[in-house]
Amino acid sequence: MFDLSLLIGLPKPNSIDTSVLTPEDAAIKLRQAATLRLNGAQSVLLHFPQEVELAVELLDDAAVLYDRAFRNLTGIPAQSVHQQIHEYVSVPSVEGAPAIQTPWGDEFAPVIKEGVRCAETWLEGSSLPLWWALSQNRKRHHPGDPQEAFEAGFLLRLQQTLIMRREAVTSQSTRFDA
Repeated sequence: MFDLSLLIGLPKPNSIDTSVLTPEDAAIKLRQAATLRLNGAQSVLLHFPQEVELAVELLDDAAVLYDRAFRNLTGIPAQSVHQQIHEYVSVPSVEGAPAIQTPWGDEFAPVIKEGVRCAETWLEGSSLPLWWALSQNRKRHHPGDPQEAFEAGFLLRLQQTLIMRREAVTSQSTRFDA
């Protein structure tokens, strides 16, 4: 049987020490940690659909880990790329969830939209593991900002959907309690 305590006990992204590693090795370690969290989120949703909050937390942690991996390889945070010009692309709203602004400019809109479409395909019942859908599709993009933008579109669409499902479950339980 699946043990949730293993996922709950995963270290938070900021506690993963990569200081003794080369930037490349640190990026590999961080991406592996992110993949573990993506797999965990998928497993939680399959085996414990009522634990949407844990799945959202795992996805949030995966996004932070991908960002740290990017910073290790480039030396710059992904979020600082377009902060000066204030032109951002948003992941469109879905199922009543508000749009989510990304740190990437208009030139990354097609890549972000592709990430959103890939996540939607997976959410519609793809038989592929979540980590596989992300890792194989991200390879179509150049390393750096294009891959990060694709990942943002993918993970943010998952986050939106999970939050809406959590809110739907919460509102249903509130209706039954009344």
